[in-house]
Amino acid sequence: MSSWRARCALAVCCWLWASAAYAGPAERRTPVVIAAEKVKAAVVNISSEVLVSRRASGDPAERFFQQFFEGGRRGGERRFVQNSLGSGVIIDPRGYVVTNYHVIARGSRVRVGMSDGRDLLARVVGTDPSSDLAVLEVKSDSPLPFAPLFQGEPMIGETAIAIGNPFGLSHTVTAGVVSALHRQLKTDEVSYYDIIQTDASINPGNSGGPLLNVDGEVIGINSAIYGGDAKGIGFAIPADRVRAIAASIIKFGEVREVWLGLSVANSGEEEHHRVLVVDVDPAGPAARGGLLTNLAVSAVNGAPVADADELRYRLHGVPLGESVKLELLRPEGTPFTAELKAEEFPLARAESLLARATGVQLAESRARTAFGSVRVLAVKSVRRGSPAARVGLQPEDLVVAVNSVEVDSLEQLRQEIRRAHASGRISLLVQRGMALEQVAFQL
Repeated sequence: MSSWRARCALAVCCWLWASAAYAGPAERRTPVVIAAEKVKAAVVNISSEVLVSRRASGDPAERFFQQFFEGGRRGGERRFVQNSLGSGVIIDPRGYVVTNYHVIARGSRVRVGMSDGRDLLARVVGTDPSSDLAVLEVKSDSPLPFAPLFQGEPMIGETAIAIGNPFGLSHTVTAGVVSALHRQLKTDEVSYYDIIQTDASINPGNSGGPLLNVDGEVIGINSAIYGGDAKGIGFAIPADRVRAIAASIIKFGEVREVWLGLSVANSGEEEHHRVLVVDVDPAGPAARGGLLTNLAVSAVNGAPVADADELRYRLHGVPLGESVKLELLRPEGTPFTAELKAEEFPLARAESLLARATGVQLAESRARTAFGSVRVLAVKSVRRGSPAARVGLQPEDLVVAVNSVEVDSLEQLRQEIRRAHASGRISLLVQRGMALEQVAFQL
């Protein structure tokens, strides 16, 4: 009896082997195969290069000493070419390509390699470093293949397909599942919220490429690998966020920062995850909506917020003019909601925002240097008891750089305040005599 069973088992195994060996194309065209075929032509390889010319140090502090003092160190120049390789995906037949910001950062020449062998020069339409996204544009005589962005939220456990350029291996396809949603990932420079975790193999060079579902829709843009030793843990920026950021960049060339006219900070009560309103601009939407200081924000557009950074993240990329629903708690714990219209950050109020948050007012001035008289930004006044006063700023101090960007005019200052507003932090490089000091404030 046992030998009969063994012969039957052997016959079944042979039949299964023969069936697999002689399966036709129809049986082998799985949903993953179909999705890869559908989207492959829309996935591109991205290379960027820049001719770097720098002195021994590119630090603003060193450039300051070279400008203001004859004894400033003047290191010799070095020139070299840096290359960056990554992936991208065409999301619009007009030739708009989405990739990661870090793939093309500092690139003076960006090229897009198509699946049909064409190598096209790309124009950088705009970037959003805080989301690690960038939009490129390539020109073609005919509409280009594109991959649609998925609308909605992926399902945990559904098939996830990554296509990209890992280690320079063009159009590599890997598959796995959506491992988790709404992950938070913190780096030294920025925090990411609501990102997708996947176990689809993502390696250096996959950055900027698409993460797909079996319908060939882009559910995310691959952005990071967790740790050097981690296996099967990759992250992607969700398609809904990609859509909002890309739409703003295509329309305006940048992400227009939303302004609600309020400043927030963490309360320090970590067990309650309280995000407190610490300042309300009297001319802003928050004031018109009746908001006051010491209110706690618990959610934005229905999504809970755990800290001030997450609140700013959720506001970033909200279309101008759209209604933002805030869920708040009064000091006694009574909940209520407020709907505020998202307005564009008003450059005319940038200096007022800086003065309210830090207590410092700046003005354009002139200073003598080894190379003649130059325009500078000088501290005009410091409010008593303010954060600026507590760190020791004084009238006639010079502000050399804001957030590591050199500034010498109020117009430049306003632009940097606008950019800093999105992160809630601003850093000033201040000079007094021959001394330089970096000071940081909350906005």
